[in-house]
Amino acid sequence: MEHAPAPQGNTRQESVITAVLLTGLIVSLLDGAAAIIHAYARSGIAPDKLFRYIASALLGSDAYNGGAGIILFGIFLHFLIALTWSAVFFILYPRFWFLRGNKLITGCLYGIFVWLMMNFVVLPLTRVPPLKFSTSGVITGVLIHMFIIGCTIVGLTAYWNRRGAATPDAP
Repeated sequence: MEHAPAPQGNTRQESVITAVLLTGLIVSLLDGAAAIIHAYARSGIAPDKLFRYIASALLGSDAYNGGAGIILFGIFLHFLIALTWSAVFFILYPRFWFLRGNKLITGCLYGIFVWLMMNFVVLPLTRVPPLKFSTSGVITGVLIHMFIIGCTIVGLTAYWNRRGAATPDAP
């Protein structure tokens, strides 16, 4: 008895979406763990308060009064942000040859770019309360963005690209 082949959708598009979703999830989990450890070690901030802070980007101070739903919303926003930065790199990767060079340098530079954009463009447009400036906080934040966010996104994009699934067709 022969089976008919499974219907094929747009497998390239589906594989790009899968690659971006998985990259965003991995980056979100790694960055979330780093943020939790950093916030707790530096200031004794519990994970729930960290994710309430993220939720406050859209909800303002009301985020600190809600229950578990607010925390889950903060986790979702954190994932959405990681997914967005992953998707941005996936789109840029096939269009700029220099992004396909040294992965460590590219990852570190992309991480710095993401840190700068988050701190000087994105966060000022939200309702989050401003964080206190500290040199150690900036250094730690930049290092996390360089190695955990930037290098992970670059490495996974290169991996998916080698598999033929990562990058949308360049113009």
